[in-house]
Amino acid sequence: MKILRFFILFIIITFIIFLIHSCARMSSPSGGPKDVDPPVPLKSSPVNYSTNFNLDKIIVQFDEYIVLKDIGQELLVSPPLENKPEIRLRGKNLIIKVNNKLKDSTTYNFNFYNAIVDLNEGNKLKNFQFEFSTGDKFDSLYVGGIMHDAFSYKREKGLYVMLYSSFNDSIPRTTLPDYIAKTDEEGKFFVTNLKKQPYYIFGLKDMNNNMMFDMPNESIAFIDSVIIPDFEEKITFDTIKIIESISANYEDTVWVDSIVQQKQWITTVDSMRLFMFTEEFKQQYFRKSYRPEEQQVIFVFNENLDDSVSIIPIAEKYDKQWYYQEKAKKNDSLIFWITDSVLYKNDSLLFQVNYTMVDSNQNNYIRTDTMLLVYKKKKNKKSKGLGKTKKTNRFKSFLAGNNSKEETKKDTIIPPSELTFKHNAKSPFDLNKQITFDSRFPIDIIKISNIILYKYENDSVKNKIEYSLIRDSLNKRKFTIDFDKYEEETFELLIPAGTITDLYGNINDTLDLKFTTRAYSYYSVVSMNFVGVKEKSIIQVLTEKDELIIKDSIYYDTTLIFDYLTPKKYKFRLFYDSNNNGKWDTGNFKELKQPERVFYYPFLPELLDVKENMEIENTWYLYPKKDK
Repeated sequence: MKILRFFILFIIITFIIFLIHSCARMSSPSGGPKDVDPPVPLKSSPVNYSTNFNLDKIIVQFDEYIVLKDIGQELLVSPPLENKPEIRLRGKNLIIKVNNKLKDSTTYNFNFYNAIVDLNEGNKLKNFQFEFSTGDKFDSLYVGGIMHDAFSYKREKGLYVMLYSSFNDSIPRTTLPDYIAKTDEEGKFFVTNLKKQPYYIFGLKDMNNNMMFDMPNESIAFIDSVIIPDFEEKITFDTIKIIESISANYEDTVWVDSIVQQKQWITTVDSMRLFMFTEEFKQQYFRKSYRPEEQQVIFVFNENLDDSVSIIPIAEKYDKQWYYQEKAKKNDSLIFWITDSVLYKNDSLLFQVNYTMVDSNQNNYIRTDTMLLVYKKKKNKKSKGLGKTKKTNRFKSFLAGNNSKEETKKDTIIPPSELTFKHNAKSPFDLNKQITFDSRFPIDIIKISNIILYKYENDSVKNKIEYSLIRDSLNKRKFTIDFDKYEEETFELLIPAGTITDLYGNINDTLDLKFTTRAYSYYSVVSMNFVGVKEKSIIQVLTEKDELIIKDSIYYDTTLIFDYLTPKKYKFRLFYDSNNNGKWDTGNFKELKQPERVFYYPFLPELLDVKENMEIENTWYLYPKKDK
């Protein structure tokens, strides 16, 4: 019995010691789920949405410690204040010191957007707003809409939307707006706390952060007429299911639809569209110059060129007709091929460049620059040693006797021609294309009769066929060959050596090009019905990477067929050509001129996904009901 009592007592003592040791031992907490919740405002002094506000300090208490990120860029006060308010933290409190004389009977909105985050995890409290009124009435009207680039439809976050209660020629160039907001990631905006009165609305991409349109590279948007915000009652109907009956055994339930009517008060101005544009600012300046070929010099400017630009070589002696000018793809560049060998044989060339610029008083003057262009010869590994005669052993040549000339001929390698070409005569060849050639140097002579185009009837039989050779009137380096073709046919184009001569006397090596056309089933057709065309318009079909595929013009509602479309994603762009110049024109704020209207199908960022062998018919309503 004593042994049993002793054993029980031993177990109890051992358990107590173990318990004490476990409690005393230090261990790290096991932890819980990661905090993903943003900070929560608990209370404020004064309370949010106060009226008759006459204080200079606001205190907002949060449920945890917070930090402020990019407060200078994120915080936006509407109506704007002349002086920046002082924002600081103390414990879990956000302290706002107004530091401004406030307008009477005005509702103010302090929008912190994404500036407030918690201390530990960085969770954002999005769009926290503190609002108050200096009068006994709280203004609650608002307007909303979307703003995007007038041409590309690109949407940007953080662009200003500004409201003014009056308008003259200097607004918004010199005056802060009466109310202001910023766009979100989707270009949407809401300007809040408005009075029921007329406003003029503008959009601004502010480059110097002063809320005014006062720099030439700033973009602007505006609506031609005034807006008057108000609320209107909207009745909506929803369908819900309710229980009509339940069986005695509770196994069968009969449901019926019931119509529920709800009343809502919504703003009368909630679907505005602002089209942002950058005005043409034609201050010409020189950008760069380079010399990719010994005979070629290129001068690039920032704007389209006019007749005032002149390029003159600085040399002791040169031919007055020293160049052939090639038409550039963009009118901001000048491309010259030097035909005077005295000039282009020099590794370094000096040019005098004269062009028009605008001074600080907006007066034109001719500026003169001197440009040094240096040509560095390219090292061609493939052609290393070509054109040289290999050294032969004199004893072997003596033993060869009459065969020595033949040996020397074999050891001589003729270098490839300097006149090379880029072309598209490759398989598979598109049925709606011509054969295009782009030569290294401008072409002087083409002996068309030397060029032969064959069509294969089978693997061993080929026949000559007719073709048309077309030289580009603006670019001597380009020419095309057009011919009749059908699906899955094989052709061979033969251009013998010496058929083509360039401006520098180089002749081509033999070109023997064999290719096969695609099958019709590879292509698709899109039939587009245009509805709502109000004036002459330019139609463009573009790839996902904005490569222009097709361009056409229409004057009224019609249907266009776009065929030979390869499997890609496309977008269709239409813009009004109001001045009939064949290109899109931007707006001008001083003249209150809007940019030419642009439409996209499908609505961006969506694209029309075209697969192989498809026939698609779509109707494009330029003005849906909500956009009228």
